[in-house]
Amino acid sequence: MAETPKFKIVDNPAIAESYANKLIAASFDGGAVVITLGATRFIPESSIDQPKEGAHLPVHITARIALSPGGAVELAKALNNMLKTLSELQQKQATAAAKAN
Repeated sequence: MAETPKFKIVDNPAIAESYANKLIAASFDGGAVVITLGATRFIPESSIDQPKEGAHLPVHITARIALSPGGAVELAKALNNMLKTLSELQQKQATAAAKAN
């Protein structure tokens, strides 16, 4: 469950959202954690083109984020909590499916 922030959040609707399905790089330079994200894309030459089976699609960089070490720790904690919840849901679904069979 998400913790209630101890500060006021001011939304900025002008901020663009980015989609990523690949982690390209993550590094720490001693002052910031830098994460580079990307997405695989197939850009056909015509509307009937399909990607060839087994082809390695190019990954296009879609976002870079630089976090303070404290911000990176907060992100890691939030992601760990989310992964724990997803794992628990997956286990419940597997148990329910096993009982149904």
